[in-house]
Amino acid sequence: MNKSIEQLKNYLQHNNIHQVLVLTDANVDELYPHYLDPLQSIAQVDKLVIPADESSKSLEQATEICHYMLNKGYDKHLCMVNFGGGMVCDLGGFVAATYKRGVHCVNYPTTLLAMIDAAHGGKTAVNMDGIKNCVGLIRQPDLVVESDLDLLKTLPHQELLSGFGELIKYALISSKDLFHQLQTMMSLSAEAIRPEWIAHCINFKNKVVAIDPEDKKERHILNFGHTFGHAFESLYAAEGHPIPHGVAVAYGMAYELPWASTLQGEDFEEEFEVLNLIGRFYDIPDLTSNMFKTLEKYMRQDKKNKGGNEGEKGSTVSYALEHLRTFKLFDGFSYK
Repeated sequence: MNKSIEQLKNYLQHNNIHQVLVLTDANVDELYPHYLDPLQSIAQVDKLVIPADESSKSLEQATEICHYMLNKGYDKHLCMVNFGGGMVCDLGGFVAATYKRGVHCVNYPTTLLAMIDAAHGGKTAVNMDGIKNCVGLIRQPDLVVESDLDLLKTLPHQELLSGFGELIKYALISSKDLFHQLQTMMSLSAEAIRPEWIAHCINFKNKVVAIDPEDKKERHILNFGHTFGHAFESLYAAEGHPIPHGVAVAYGMAYELPWASTLQGEDFEEEFEVLNLIGRFYDIPDLTSNMFKTLEKYMRQDKKNKGGNEGEKGSTVSYALEHLRTFKLFDGFSYK
């Protein structure tokens, strides 16, 4: 039995939990249908499989899951185990936080993006009307299981790229040393991902979340690349060509870093190196005026905006990106 499953079993036993609902998606279930079977020796384990795409991250899907749980007679002693990537962790965390005002919640990440970012920090949400994470709340999971890196070996390359985008983000906001290590990579594979990189991302995010658990100020640093990134995600999804979250974040960083330079009136010393690394792995789209107008519509919905209807200051793109005025590369707490 691997360490991750042993850790989960110990948690269930320590908390005297005997009912478990595993939420997973169709892709993960096809690859690992019996992965969590060892839990059956200590608990009654049920499994619910949902479609493996971003459309599952919706109020409609959350409602279906709650109906399923009600019909099964699950009470507050249930433990929900979210076995999957960022979509499963976001959706499952949202359901676990709201069903009967909260049940036990464990995130068991299976993707690089979830291992280093999405499974941690307590942000739960669903999308609505094409807007990313429109409805949600912050509620920390009771446990995030230690990453099983063997799971990355079956990850599609596009999903590996998605996690790598977030890995680059963590390097840019917190560690020049990590950035230099990533610069040495000429190609991306599961075997190239180092456990100490994952540990660094988790430790840094946990430190930031401990300072600003409600996402009021310091935690905004974790959103570098996300204002443009979420807009790119929404745009491509609306066009019927969805892209993974971390790929969109990579696109976002490629535009937000020069934007930060413009706001601050000077280039970053390593700006060329950063854009070169991003461009090595991602095909950054050129912005036409029409594309930017569409992105602008989505960026007006950015959570860093404060009030205002369309056209008012609080809903402008410049306000959503104002946090970049104090951004500094590799400086962990540069958003003031």
